[in-house]
Amino acid sequence: MKLLPVLSIFLILLSCNKDESINISPPPTQQNPLPAIEIYVYQCETVHCDTENPLVGVMVELFSSEEDALTSQNPYRSNTTNEEGKVIFSNIDQDLVYIKIVTEDYGTYIESQRTSTNTVKVFHDVRYDNGYEYNNNGDRQLTQRHISLSNPAVGQVSNYVYHFADRHISFTPLEYSEVKLNVRIVDQIDANSYVVKEEINMLAGYLGSPFSPKQNIVTSLWRFENDVLQIIPYENEYFGSFAWNLSEFYFNPQSEIGYSFSLIRPSNNGIDMNTDIVENIRWWETGFAADYTLFGHTYDELITDAVSYTGIDGPAIFRVYSLDDGLVRSLDFWNGGAPATQGFDLVLE
Repeated sequence: MKLLPVLSIFLILLSCNKDESINISPPPTQQNPLPAIEIYVYQCETVHCDTENPLVGVMVELFSSEEDALTSQNPYRSNTTNEEGKVIFSNIDQDLVYIKIVTEDYGTYIESQRTSTNTVKVFHDVRYDNGYEYNNNGDRQLTQRHISLSNPAVGQVSNYVYHFADRHISFTPLEYSEVKLNVRIVDQIDANSYVVKEEINMLAGYLGSPFSPKQNIVTSLWRFENDVLQIIPYENEYFGSFAWNLSEFYFNPQSEIGYSFSLIRPSNNGIDMNTDIVENIRWWETGFAADYTLFGHTYDELITDAVSYTGIDGPAIFRVYSLDDGLVRSLDFWNGGAPATQGFDLVLE
């Protein structure tokens, strides 16, 4: 009979212990793939990074530990960025890696990156800005703290002290006063233009131009182009510079368009501020100065800018600067009935 086998199976099932469970194995699942890391290396023309410039052919290395990254031993992976500034490392079988990039202009970048088994690809961006560098870490820092004319950057600050001597004309200050000047780059407009704010701590005791200033803070725009630094008015701000001895109303025939300083050091018209006298300066010309030491720091490759307004009973203005260290000295020489010397000297902390 056909019902007999079915009945037998039913009786067997009934005879099983109800407390016993039946183990059913789940179907096999597809193994999750190992994650990949996509690293994007780019450079910005301004601190606002309006435009990203991918860096091509940059060597990127991965290390298993920070110690290996610092010593460049046992690299886990390495490759160079493509035309998009990117490099992709696939099948990363480590939970944590250290990314290292060594560049001549921007220092050494080292930063950790954690991978995730829940993500097929993780992304890591490395940004470079002119005037900033990495020092074996992932935090950007200023390449130079005081203002540079060859590599300016937002955040650079130069500090100056003021000196004044009546009945005395000389390159050598007799003593310094309590008047101090702080000059700092506060913003970047484009690849070549920077907003600079200058603040003097007191007006009492300060006799230089801007002539009888009514405010102790002035703002200007510094534009670097074609080996020239042009200092021009910024928006509707009063135009003046304590450091460069410029004023909107005071002995400045170029007040509406600003004032230009050459960034090329000439080979003639030189002067030695350690031995020469002021009368040896060739006025209304760009020249150079021999190495000069201020507060224990020796400056070299110095450029000079000399302008004399003595024909209209004004001062003779002498600026000394370099591409690396920015403005180093700014001097006024008055002659006639009341000879005097005044100016600002750079102080490096």
